[in-house]
Amino acid sequence: MDKSFGHLEHVAPATVWQSEPGEFVPWLAAEENLRRLGLALRFNLELVARETHIGRFRADLLCRDRATGGAVVIEVQLGPSDHSHLGQLLTYAVRLPACAVWLATGFHKEHLEVIEKLNRLGGGAFRCFAVEMRLWKIAGSPVAPQFSVVAEPGDPAADADGALADRIARADAARPPSRAACRPASNDNPIRVHRRRRGMTIRQLADAAGISQSYLSHIETGRQWGSPATRSAIANALDMPPDALT
Repeated sequence: MDKSFGHLEHVAPATVWQSEPGEFVPWLAAEENLRRLGLALRFNLELVARETHIGRFRADLLCRDRATGGAVVIEVQLGPSDHSHLGQLLTYAVRLPACAVWLATGFHKEHLEVIEKLNRLGGGAFRCFAVEMRLWKIAGSPVAPQFSVVAEPGDPAADADGALADRIARADAARPPSRAACRPASNDNPIRVHRRRRGMTIRQLADAAGISQSYLSHIETGRQWGSPATRSAIANALDMPPDALT
C-alpha cells in the first residue's frame, strides 16, 4: 500500500516571536509550555514569578518543581548562546538555592563545556541545565516546539575509548526510559560503531560535529536521540549519509 509522508521543516524562532521579553517569555510561562519544558527536564514545573530580582539582575522565570518543592530559575535566550546570558545564569546559580536552566535556540560547544565543568566541580551545589529549543512543522501544520537537554548536572565525562559510555548504557538499560524522543540504550549504536571504525574518540567526533562530549555520549547510549540538525552534523563528521546512523 502506498504511503505518503510529510517533510519535517525547521522553523526559525524569529518568525514566530519578535520580542524575547514581550512575546517569548510570556509564551514559555504558560502552563502548557512549562509542562513541555518540564518533561524534558524531568521536573513538574509551576510558575512562581516572572522578572524576579536577583541582585541587580532580573531572572526571566522563577518556578517550583511540584515533586520536590525545589526552586528552578530559568534564563531565556531567543537566539544562540552568548557570554552575557552565561554570566547571568552563573549569577543566579550561585546566589539562589535553585536549579538554573538556560534555554536557548542553540548552544556553542564552549558554553556547554563551561556548564558541564562547573556542574562536575560544584559537587552537587551547582546544578545547571542547558536546554536547546527548536521549532518544527509539517507542511501547513501548527509549529511544534522541541526541548532537548544538552547539558545537565551529573553528566559523566565519557572516557577516550568509550568504556564509560558502555557502562552508562548498561546502567540505563535497568532504568525506565528517561525522556521522550530517546531510544533504548544499545552497545551496537551505529554512531558508536562507525566512530570506532574510523578510530575516532568520542571527544574527536563531538568536536568535529560541534557538540559537547556529554551530549554525544547521551546520543550514543540512547539517553537522547538528538535533533535532526545534530544527527546531520554527526553524519557529516563521519562522512556518512544521515540514514546510515539510524
